[in-house]
Amino acid sequence: MNNDTGVSIKHGREKYKNNNSIISMSSLIIFFLVWYFLAHNNLVNLPGPVQTMKVFFVLITTGDQLYNKSIQELTLSSLKVVLQGVSLSFILGFSLGMIMGYFKTFELFINTIIEMLRPIPPLAWIPLGYILFAFTDKPSTYVQLLVVFVGAFFPVLVNTVMGVKQIDRILLDAARSCGAKKKDIIFRVIFPAVLPSVITGLRIGLGVGWMCIVAAEFVGGRSGIGYYIWSVYSIGGRSAEIISGMIAIGVVSYFLNKSVLVLEKRLTPWRYC
Repeated sequence: MNNDTGVSIKHGREKYKNNNSIISMSSLIIFFLVWYFLAHNNLVNLPGPVQTMKVFFVLITTGDQLYNKSIQELTLSSLKVVLQGVSLSFILGFSLGMIMGYFKTFELFINTIIEMLRPIPPLAWIPLGYILFAFTDKPSTYVQLLVVFVGAFFPVLVNTVMGVKQIDRILLDAARSCGAKKKDIIFRVIFPAVLPSVITGLRIGLGVGWMCIVAAEFVGGRSGIGYYIWSVYSIGGRSAEIISGMIAIGVVSYFLNKSVLVLEKRLTPWRYC
């Protein structure tokens, strides 16, 4: 490949990325325009984007005087619980999924319990959680961790199991015929092959975890962005503050998802060649 061809390919890729960025940003602009039109013409009983952004800026710079906290502090409080719960669910979900996918007998043994627990909504665990953790120093925090864990655990588990099952058996047979030990097969064949499915489960789990923490903070929460949204609603329906909290959740979720995608590209570069 000569230099001119390489430059042309690089220029084409950059142009493609720029076009994608423009398309992505255009949807956001249209959303804000529609929002402005609806609010400006009193078609919805909500503050417009300009007023909301002013409130959002105040919450970032000086915080809410009533709660004496900035929106970053409130969001970070929720994010810590999400990361702790998702990390625990990833460790257990990935480990159990690898075992279930590789050992058919173990999958048959435990699958009935998994399929009975999986359809139970994470929020249904809140009352039981408060009973289980009633004698701890921070019951609401442990309940929130439980809800996030349950919400993120099953996406990681199911995607890991499916990833192991979808591995081409020819690869496994080829590794065995070359004298590979079981440990080498797991870490050099199965693990790289299942990694894309695991990362997909992690992305889904993070999204579900965020939804769970906000809802869990509505019920008995004492901190966090979900607690703040419910509180400002309860004391008078402060719409701009409510929407600001929702924007904070959306922004953090967006960057979490982007972070996982970057991680995926680094860990599975062969998928993006």
